[in-house]
Amino acid sequence: MPNLKDARKGKIEDFIKEHEIDPDGDLDKLDALIKRPTQEIVKATRKASPPESSDD
Repeated sequence: MPNLKDARKGKIEDFIKEHEIDPDGDLDKLDALIKRPTQEIVKATRKASPPESSDD
């Protein structure tokens, strides 16, 4: 049975034939995963330096 890695190397037809009878996944779980808000990674940023006074 070809795996996905093999399918990507040109055996996609064999992979599809092997997996056509696979049961459908849980669409409710997939939908919930897609609609779940992403957790943004907050980068630590340094505070800006105060503006220097100019002698102009």
